[in-house]
Amino acid sequence: MPPPAPPPVQPPGPAPAPGPDGIDKLRLRQQVDAWVAEQKTRIESLDCQQSQTGGCEALRKIRFSEGQALPSKLRADQTILLVDSGIGHAATLRYRSRMLGYYRVSESSGLVEAHDPVIESTPRWGAELLRGIDGFQYRDASGQQRPTYVPADWLSALRPLLRGPRDFAMVDRVPHGNMVLAQLVESNPQAGFVVLDPIPITALMRAHRAAVCAKDWAALEQGVQRMAQSLSAVMQRHGVDYVNLSGGLDTSNLPDSWGPLACGGSLSASEAQGLIMAFRPLYASLFESPGVLGVQAAGVALSPGSHPLEALPLANRVRVSLFHPAAAQLPADGVTGAQRPEVLEPNAEDRRWVDVFISTGMVNDSFPPKVNSSPPLITDSVYGLDLGPVPHATTSWSAPQALSRLIHLKSQLAPDMAPEAPLDAALIQRMKNALTPMGCSWAPEDGGRCKLQDPAWHRQQELFRQGWLPLDWSWDRP
Repeated sequence: MPPPAPPPVQPPGPAPAPGPDGIDKLRLRQQVDAWVAEQKTRIESLDCQQSQTGGCEALRKIRFSEGQALPSKLRADQTILLVDSGIGHAATLRYRSRMLGYYRVSESSGLVEAHDPVIESTPRWGAELLRGIDGFQYRDASGQQRPTYVPADWLSALRPLLRGPRDFAMVDRVPHGNMVLAQLVESNPQAGFVVLDPIPITALMRAHRAAVCAKDWAALEQGVQRMAQSLSAVMQRHGVDYVNLSGGLDTSNLPDSWGPLACGGSLSASEAQGLIMAFRPLYASLFESPGVLGVQAAGVALSPGSHPLEALPLANRVRVSLFHPAAAQLPADGVTGAQRPEVLEPNAEDRRWVDVFISTGMVNDSFPPKVNSSPPLITDSVYGLDLGPVPHATTSWSAPQALSRLIHLKSQLAPDMAPEAPLDAALIQRMKNALTPMGCSWAPEDGGRCKLQDPAWHRQQELFRQGWLPLDWSWDRP
């Protein structure tokens, strides 16, 4: 069965006027196109196999601290704490002006500390290219210049140049965190980021190895509580509004953290649950802090025994999983009443614990998958030079899609709210309710909520709301 037709769009009208940001996007596009043509000519003229000078010079140990965030490019109400592992070139070069801070948990103190990651070696031309994109200056009609976001889609002509010998990042396996960041940075052009990398579970267990090996869960929880307090201080310092956590703790993956500690012996089921619950203060800082709304990638085969923290009802958390839409098209609000949509449904046993299931855009579960005309989108996860479908399905790739939808909903529910005003508990609840409205009775486990949502199909993200790409934009270009 062929994929469904794209959603209806408005007929083309006159050129759009500058939006709230004051940027005439057609004028900006012309400036970007001219810059891309210049860069293409410059890069194609380089032969770094013959020379290692000039543009081919290898720049050593580029540090995150060499760059800085530019608050003028960002909205104060779209600051995201990204808790993940592996960010790389994307945070240090391509999107550095949107990175407000980079942190990790110290294995010695067990507290959150500033981190200064390093890129060991990059050719000068590559660093200049990514920094040029990140610092692009828009020149308005009066001749004034100011920094601006440049959509990855506008840079697609450069992407073929960075394959083969010019692929200077040479990432054999793209880090997990880059894949998450690569969705959020493009879906939310004015979002700023605070990075906690890696996910702190292993570092905390190493910092408190004696308590872990002694199975003294009370002592471990006290250590986690101190770490959570230091994390809360970081969140307050940067004005974090949202959290994206692409992980969790369950009894199946616990050996990955327990084993390397060489504690000896093994964990019984009740001991494993006790160890996991010692991380409750971390979850409280992420998902119960006033004014902060978080998403978490849900596990599979959830239960209070295997996923005790994921089973907790935390007020400011949205647990996210996925479904394949097949050939079905859900309405914009997902409300289907008593009618069961013809989709490839998620695990029925997880429905009680998962708050929302996000469409992958995939019309089947083959590999490589086929996707419909409006799937969730991701930029090239290191260079940010193109835009296309998310390539495979995991809950980790679904959580940022849900977060982007929540940010979009906030702009609709509170359009006149000052950016400096924090999210309050009432607005957070309205956003969660709007994400999964009532009106679906075909799955009793969902409690009447319409948990199947397809925000990508309906372009429910800031990238499209702000007019950076037209609603009829297609990733499947000839």
